[in-house]
Amino acid sequence: MRYAETGFNLEIDLTRGNIEKVATDPKETELYLGGLGTNAKILWDRVSPEVEPFSPENLLIFGAGLLCGTPATGCNRTIVTTISPQTKLMAFSMMGGFWAPELKYAGYDKVILRGKSPDLVYLWIHNDKVEIRDASHLKGKGSIETAEILLKELDEPKAQVAAIGMAGENRVFYASIEQGRSSASRGGIGAVMGDKGVKAIVVRGTKDINIAEPEEYIGLCNEVLAYIKEREGNPIPGVMPILAGLGSPQEMKVHDEKWHTENFMWGNSRTRRKDFWNDDIAKEWTETLENARTRLISCFNCPMKCGATITMPGLPTYMMKCLTKLTYTMGAFSDLDFGLRIAQQATEYGLDGFSAPQVMAFALELLEDGILTDADFPGMPEDSEGRFYYLLDKIVRREGIGDILADGTHWAAQKIGKGAEAYAHNNIKKHEQLPLKLSMLNPIYFLM
Repeated sequence: MRYAETGFNLEIDLTRGNIEKVATDPKETELYLGGLGTNAKILWDRVSPEVEPFSPENLLIFGAGLLCGTPATGCNRTIVTTISPQTKLMAFSMMGGFWAPELKYAGYDKVILRGKSPDLVYLWIHNDKVEIRDASHLKGKGSIETAEILLKELDEPKAQVAAIGMAGENRVFYASIEQGRSSASRGGIGAVMGDKGVKAIVVRGTKDINIAEPEEYIGLCNEVLAYIKEREGNPIPGVMPILAGLGSPQEMKVHDEKWHTENFMWGNSRTRRKDFWNDDIAKEWTETLENARTRLISCFNCPMKCGATITMPGLPTYMMKCLTKLTYTMGAFSDLDFGLRIAQQATEYGLDGFSAPQVMAFALELLEDGILTDADFPGMPEDSEGRFYYLLDKIVRREGIGDILADGTHWAAQKIGKGAEAYAHNNIKKHEQLPLKLSMLNPIYFLM
């Protein structure tokens, strides 16, 4: 009997339409645990260094952490590993939510995709029943809209859906995979999913996970919960409220954004606005968030509630994770109301909330300094908000200048030339926009 893990991976060859349930070696678990650890081992063993991100030989691996789906608090991470179109190196991104625990309950530790489907498809995993289904009716649909359609189509309201939007279908280098209140956004893994012709993976599981010493294990889990309760009741003195608690920054329930707006950079990562935050802004932004936020939400088996459902007038309700609240606001030198509105559209498109606003700010800076001209932006509105919506749409459709910007600032600057390279300065190792996520192995994601 295997404990915590299921002992099986689901391997799907999209080119041939072949599905295999493959037993795993328990020695691999002893050496690499699960999640990111075993994901990296599989990619290392099976993908040679010369393989390109959009090659059929590239793998796209969805892995659940070893403790995922057990009573261990906060263990809910889906780790997605592949060769990144941004860096041309191994990359991983992760998402919380409920998808990985559901995969474990269906009887699998990983879903490993190889090859490419000739047509757009989605995968339906229901315990031992696994199907590759036609997704032509989902082409061009938003990531959240896709999930809603599939849950109704399958009549499985408790299933979990990981889906891409139009950005993934069109292989935007910073396309995300969206799942409910979370997303795997970094490294362009959504572009690899789109390149493989997979619109969504739907999972429903009803099996059990075995624990070797359940009484002792539950005792340890209860100790962790007691510590969380104690720490939450005693924030760290002298630390900004957003970071004084436990876990992810509490941007959805804490209103003090003085630290962010004064110390993080606005626009294309050059300008700091030390005189921006004042009592009037604090009051306005507090009212905006209070009116938009309909409830605080958590991931599977986590009490922290670092996400929220957001409802803006005239727009569908969507879920925002802890770190996305200000990325579009500060990218456009605009207000929080705008940031919450455009983030809804970007979530449907399936775009990384960090990279996308920086790429758009990069494009506008090139326009302001004459490296790009008005001819590169036909029909673009004059106002800041209108420009960001215009660029967002062009990027996800890869139309006009959007086709170049869809590759991210580093690769776009190489194509544009004329000194544009100097403006692609907010990157790590030249390729990936801040914040830092170099896809280095992090042992906590072997377990979570």
